[in-house]
Amino acid sequence: MNLSSFITTLVRDGQVTVDTAAHSFSKDDLTATRNVLLHYYQHDLTDMPGEAPAFDSDTALWAAGFIYRAAQLIRFRPCGNTGIEEWLPKHAVATGPEAVYSADLCLRYLPDLLSIAKNLAPADPLVQRLTDIAAQWPFSSTGMNIYPATPIAVITEHPSLLQAYTDRIIASKDTGRCNDPVVMTAVKTSLGSYAHLLWPGFHDSFRD
Repeated sequence: MNLSSFITTLVRDGQVTVDTAAHSFSKDDLTATRNVLLHYYQHDLTDMPGEAPAFDSDTALWAAGFIYRAAQLIRFRPCGNTGIEEWLPKHAVATGPEAVYSADLCLRYLPDLLSIAKNLAPADPLVQRLTDIAAQWPFSSTGMNIYPATPIAVITEHPSLLQAYTDRIIASKDTGRCNDPVVMTAVKTSLGSYAHLLWPGFHDSFRD
C-alpha cells in the first residue's frame, strides 16, 4: 500500500495497512499524499476551536511518512535496528503553530502505535524512538505520561491550539501537563464548576 492510500485508510477506517517491503515513496505518491492531507486538514478544521493554524504541507507530509514507517517497523524490521534512524528521521522542532497542527493530523495516531510497540517488545529501540518523537511533539502526545522535551509556548500562545490542547489534557486526565501555569489556568477555566464531572479528583491532585 502506498502512502496516500495508507493515510486515507487510516483516517477513514482507523485501520493500518502497510507493505512488507521497504521502498521509497514515489514522486506521484508524495504529491497525492499532500492532496489527501490537505483534504484531511480542511475536514478537521470543523473540530478545532476558533481559528486553527494554516496548513504546513511539508510538516504534514513528514508526519504521514513517519507514521507509515513506524507501522512498518512494528510489523517487520528489514534492516534490523540499524534501520530505525534512517526510516524514522526526526523533523525540525516546531517553531510555529502551523507545523504543530499539521504534524498532528498524523501524529495523533502515535499513542496507539507506541502502545502496540510496547506490548510487543518493551525494550525495542523502536519504543524509545517513538517516545522521543512524542516528547518533541507535545500537542500530539497528551495522556502518554511523557513530559514535553520542547517548549510549549508555540501551543499556549495560539488560542485555538491552547484550547484544543486543554481539551485533550482534560479528556486524558494528564496531570503532568498541568505543571505549566498557562495550561493549568486554561484547564481550570475549561473545567469551571464541572470539574467533579469532567475530571473527578482534579482538585485533590493539585492540592498544596
